[in-house]
Parts: sequence; C-alpha cells; structure tokens
Amino acid sequence: MKETQELLLDTAAELFAKHGYAGVSMRDIAGAVGITQAAIYHHFNNKDALYVAAVTWLFEKSTLGVGEQMAAITNPEKRLELLIATMLQAMEEDPRFRLIYMRELLESDERKLAAIAESAFAAFYEPLNELMLELAPNKDAQLLIFSLAGMLFHHLEARKIAPYLPHASAGNPDTSFLARHISDLFLYGVKQP
Repeated sequence: MKETQELLLDTAAELFAKHGYAGVSMRDIAGAVGITQAAIYHHFNNKDALYVAAVTWLFEKSTLGVGEQMAAITNPEKRLELLIATMLQAMEEDPRFRLIYMRELLESDERKLAAIAESAFAAFYEPLNELMLELAPNKDAQLLIFSLAGMLFHHLEARKIAPYLPHASAGNPDTSFLARHISDLFLYGVKQP
C-alpha cells in the first residue's frame, strides 16, 4: 500500500473513531495528514469510500494472520481460543475498530453497515462460521458469532466500570486470562466439566 494512502487510512480511522462519520470532514482529514483536500480524491472517490476503506483496513490489521494460524490447528476448541486471544489483544492495543463498530451498531445506518459487512467482514466471516458449525453443528452459527463478539466487546469495555462495582477484582485481567475465561464460558457455560 502506498505510504500516503496508508497514512490517510490511519488518520481517517483515528478521526472517525473519535468523532464519528458525521463529525469528520474530508477537510479535517486532509489537514491532519498535511495534504490538500483534492489530494485525498486521488486515492478515494469520496468520504464514504474512505470510511469503508479505513474500517476495512483497521479490521484486517486486527485479524492479520489469524486465519492462517487457525487453519494450522486441528482442534476446534484451540482454534477458538486462538481467535479469542488474538481479537482481544488486537482490540485492546488499538481500540479504534471497536469504537467505530459500536458506533455503527448504535447509529444503525444500513448503507454503512452493509458496506462494512461486505468489505471488512466477508473474508473473515466464513472461517468463523465454519468454526461455529464445527463446535456446535445443531446451533445457529450466526447467533453464536454474535454471542462471542458480545463477550469480547463487553469484557473490554466493562473493565472501565469494573473497579467501581461491588466485589471488584484487584486490577483488570490480562488478555490471555480473559481469552481463557471467555473460551471456557463460551464452550461450557458456567458449569465447566
């Protein structure tokens, strides 16, 4: 990827995560990158195209290599734990994707949701769907994916309020501990074997 294009994606992702789609103009992005607004159009046709490209770039960055790593593991439970650990670590290190994703779910702009689903999630979704079918062939794979995503996102976000709740644990668990917890809970429920 060209250096300027990657800088545009990174800067746009940062601004969209902080201010939302409506709160960012092409002028804002150009100013933050240090180029003219017209120069952005050399790389992206419009703000929508830049937005979808930035979200896709963030998601691909978060999932980089996990598909190949998962394919090398025959045990589906181990693949699930690897997926969970990788996603938690990536989203903790760079929260921009989860901020944009949560905002999109709340705003419910069907056009943007469809574009993100087709662009960012399509390649990653199929192996994930296959894993869910392998783990639980009699269950709805999409519901399982949503349940897993809910646990991942919520655990990362809820750590902000956790210290203020009764019976708070000392400190936040690291992502490897959290990955094991979520994996066990997802696979076995609250009554582990």
